[in-house]
Amino acid sequence: MMSLVLVITALAILVIALVLFLRGRRDAPQGTPLPNGRGIVILTVLGLFLALASQTPMFKS
Repeated sequence: MMSLVLVITALAILVIALVLFLRGRRDAPQGTPLPNGRGIVILTVLGLFLALASQTPMFKS
C-alpha cells in the first residue's frame, strides 16, 4: 500500500514538473534559459527518487 502512495506522489510531482517545463518553454524567448529551470530539475529528481523508492523491498507488501 505504501509503494502505491509513493508511485502516485511521484507521478504527480513529475506531471507538475512537466507542466512547469512546457509553460516556461512556451513563454521564454528563443535561446534563453528557462526562468524556473532549477525548480524543474529538483522536482524531476524528487519524483524519480520517489518512484525508485517505491520499488524497494521495504515498501512492498
